[in-house]
This record gives sequence, C-alpha cells and structure tokens, in this order.
Amino acid sequence: MVNKKYIPTPLIEKKKRKKVKIVEKIEKRRVTTPYVIRRFIIYFLKVQWRSVTSKPDIEKTAAQLREILEDFGGFWVKAGQILALRTDILPEPICDALRSLQSEALGFPFDAVRSTVESELGFPLKKVFAAFDEEPLAAASIAQVHTAVLRKKQIPVVVKVQRPGLEDAFKRDLEVIKGLVNILIFLNIASYLGWGEFITELEKTFQEELDFRYEASSTMRMRKSLKEHKVFVPKIYEKYSKRRILVMEFVNGVMMSDYIKALANKRSLAVKWEEENNINRVKLGERIYLSFFRQLFEDNLFHADLHPGNIILLRNNKFVLIDHGSTGSLEAELRNTYLNYINGLGEGNFTKASDYYIRFGVGIPKVDIDRVRVEMGRQFENWYIRAQVKGIPFRQKSLGGAIKGVTDVAFAYRIPTNWDFLKLTRSVLALDGSLQYLWPDIDVFELINKYNKQARRRALINSLRPDNILKWVGQASEVVNQYNYLTLPELRKRTNAYELTVNQFALSMVVILRRLSYLVLVAEFGVLYVFLYQHYFEVIQPINTQIIDEIVSKFPYIPYLEWIGILIVVGLTFQVLLACAGILGRKELNV
Repeated sequence: MVNKKYIPTPLIEKKKRKKVKIVEKIEKRRVTTPYVIRRFIIYFLKVQWRSVTSKPDIEKTAAQLREILEDFGGFWVKAGQILALRTDILPEPICDALRSLQSEALGFPFDAVRSTVESELGFPLKKVFAAFDEEPLAAASIAQVHTAVLRKKQIPVVVKVQRPGLEDAFKRDLEVIKGLVNILIFLNIASYLGWGEFITELEKTFQEELDFRYEASSTMRMRKSLKEHKVFVPKIYEKYSKRRILVMEFVNGVMMSDYIKALANKRSLAVKWEEENNINRVKLGERIYLSFFRQLFEDNLFHADLHPGNIILLRNNKFVLIDHGSTGSLEAELRNTYLNYINGLGEGNFTKASDYYIRFGVGIPKVDIDRVRVEMGRQFENWYIRAQVKGIPFRQKSLGGAIKGVTDVAFAYRIPTNWDFLKLTRSVLALDGSLQYLWPDIDVFELINKYNKQARRRALINSLRPDNILKWVGQASEVVNQYNYLTLPELRKRTNAYELTVNQFALSMVVILRRLSYLVLVAEFGVLYVFLYQHYFEVIQPINTQIIDEIVSKFPYIPYLEWIGILIVVGLTFQVLLACAGILGRKELNV
C-alpha cells in the first residue's frame, strides 16, 4: 500500500466532484452497414465539395470525422483511436481528432453492476464486500468504476465493472468495420493505410479490451518492474478479478487530469495545493519521462497510454500509474533501433537519427534514400532550432514534435512505417499531452543525456551483482569450451596439410599469450594499488614512497563501483589469456 506520508491533501472536495449520469434503461445499440456507408458517403461528398468550391478546411474535416465515429460509438471509437496511429500518413489535425475520441460516458444502473459482479464471482455481493458504493466513481466506454471495501481485512478497493452487453455490441461493430474495410480493399481505396494490419490490431484490441484478466496480468508485471523506479502501481486482488470485473487497491491521490484543469481554471488553488504537498512541476515531469525511458529501454515493458487520466499524483513528486490495459513491449532489434534514434537526437547527430528513422519503414519503395536522409535531417535540424527558442509551444519542441516534419517526408516518398513504432509514437504523444502543463520549457536533449547517464550507472551496478558476474564467467567459460570441443577439432581436420606451419604458429602464440597474461597480472597489481590509494590509503601507506605518490596522484579519481568493475575485467582478462595459452599448449602435446 502507499505510505501514508505520500498521501496528498485533496484538490477537489468529494461533494464538489461531478457525478456520473446514470441511464436507468440500457438500450441495445446497433449500427448497420448501410447506415455506416451512407454516413461516410455524405462525409466524403462534403469534403470534396469544400475542396472544389472553397479552400479545404482540414480542421472541419477532422471534426466531422470525429463526430461520425462518436455517433457510432462502441468499438468504432477504438477503431478511430487505432487509425490515429497513422501519423506517418494522415494529416496531423485528423490524427489529433481521432486520438481525442470519447464515447458517451453514461453510467449504468447498480442492479446491472450487482448482477455482473455476482455472476463473475459466484457469490452474493455482500459476502465478498463489506461496503460497495452504489454511485460510480467514473464511467467510460468499456466499464464503470466503483469504490468498495473487501470484507476480508477491510481493505479499500476499486472495482472496475464491464458494461452489460458490451461483448455482443463490440462483436457487431467489428463485423461491420471488417465488412467496410473489405470493400475498401476490393476497390483499392487508400491501400497505403495498411488495412490488413489495421484489422489485426482491431482484433487484438477486441480480445484484450473485453477480458480484464489481460489488464490484471499487465498490471502485476508493471507493479513488479516499476517498484525499482520507485513508482507505485495499485495491487491487483487476483482472487476477485475475473473476465468482466477487476478489483484493485484504492489509492487516495489526485488525478493529474484534475490537477491540469485546476492549473487552467483555478491556478491559485493549484499553486496552493503544490505548496501543501511539496510538488515541483519540472521535477515531477522529469521523473515521469525518465521512468518512461527506463520502462522502454531497460524493462521492455512500458505503459502505452500515459494520458493525464492514467496518472495519480502523490506528495513529494511521487506518482502512481493506473489502467495498464494498454502496455507495450518491443522486439530487441526495434528497441535498439529506437534507442539509437533517440541517442542521435540527443547528440544532435541528425544524419544518424534519420538513418535509424528510415529503418522503421516497412516495404520501402524504390526511392533516392540519400535524398530522403538529407530531407529528414533538415526537418530534425529545424526541430532542434525551434527547441532552443524560449516560449515556443511545447508540442513544437517535445520529443513527439521531433517527428512532425519527418513524417511529412516519409509520406511524400510513400514510406510506410512499422506499426509497433507507430504505437510507440502514440505513447510518446500521450505523455506529451500530460507533460506540456508540467514542463512547458522541456529540454529534450538534457533529458536524453540525463537518462543515458543514469542507465549506464544502473548497468554497471547490475553487472557487479554476484549472480550476474557468475553468469558472465559461465558464458565466457562456455565460449572457451565450445572453441575447445567444437571449433578446434574442426580446424585440426582442415589444417592437416599445414600442420607444421600451424604448430610453429601455435607455439609462438602460446609464448605471446603467456607473456601477455604476465603483463596483465602486473597491471592488475598496479590497478589494485591505485584503487587502494584512492579509497583505502591507510592500507598502502606504509609502502607508499614519494616517487610512487607522485605517479599515482596524477591518476583521475574514479568512483568505487567503477574501480570494482575495472578490477574484475582485468582479472578476467588474465584468466582468459592463460586459458587460451593452455588450450594451445595442450593441442601441441597431443599432436
């Protein structure tokens, strides 16, 4: 549970919080294929009419598309949010409109809540919960949330309950969407949008959104990994979490979305709350971003939807991440490519950043890659210049803003982008949406360099753990054994004709390797002496002479843990050289 010392003072009193509107009767919503086709035909005719009769209005086009999908509701909202990933192809206003899609968040009656909970648990509500607030805390397109208290140990929890009839409604919507997409594929309309991958993403979303056990599993994994970040994730009560209900620990904090609204509308109230709870906006924003980088590059398990509604603020710049239904991980090659791309930006090496960005492309057409690289590099440089100017809007200087001009270049050359990279971009843009209020003068370059410095230190400390050292030694031993028992016999077979020459060469190598090992051993003692001089001078003080002191004092100061790493590496080098000399020596005796 969250330590009580981190629980903040309330920002909005409970009685002043807007209540969720409840509909007493749940009506089955059905959107038919003919209705969908008719709405889209009218929409596209309006777009074409504006382009012929007047100047095209992309903002109006985006707003109308959003209105249509919100009117359809249900799974159409999810489809629009997935389509918003195509920032490499669709205009920015369209993607912005689709990202902000929200279906009507009306609550459903408590009788339906009770029925779902009891059906999933197989027990009466009162047998599991000592208290259960009938008034929902919040409602969304998938579920609504209630506060409750578990009867066992009287633990305050949050219960997420799926909307009644959601699976059937989503299934109908998915069939209509797939039918519409098949028509578009048949007519070869907008094929560059990758309709096949779009349907695959929809089906994956359909499966995960309707089964809360996926979210429970992701939350438990995130809770374990984020513990190292000192970031809190609510505990899942797995015993009570089923396909249509999710029971988790209640965290008494302040939603970032409420805090942002207060900053915009009641700034004095927000500033007072910051002072009461020791909140530094820049420090908080930096901690969130550094944690995201660490989730992505070190844990390979990251929260993919860090919008303000999924972040709870605590005292002393602590925070909680909730709603882990949307988490992501990347295969090794893509993760390394993205890390190199980020480092290219941080170093100001925009040619490098462009090279790695191009690697995100799939099915790249025959284009002048050198020209593409130059144009992308120019766009990155323009972003860099903007980022140095004080007062420039956050979105133009943020990490998400770095790719704005670059996606235009990719679109111009019809270079489609990897879907995993697009989902990662959505995560970055969602995070930008949260941080623009906390850290308007973000310095992306300093942030990247700070993360790299911290990551290197963590990697060094991790490498010095006994289990990792033993693992490394085991791997090194395995390599030597593989050489000795697999590679070496094969080499002997293939070099019989040159046996005499090889033997002479091997004897020479034995002598060289042994002399090198002796030199490394001497170096080991030298390194050990300098280490003791810097950290345990009293040990070597009796043998420390003026001449030695003059030499050793010129060495730069090295932190303790780094010295341990150096000593281990030098020692292992000595062992490897001796082992190699021994292998070659045994080979000569056996010839």
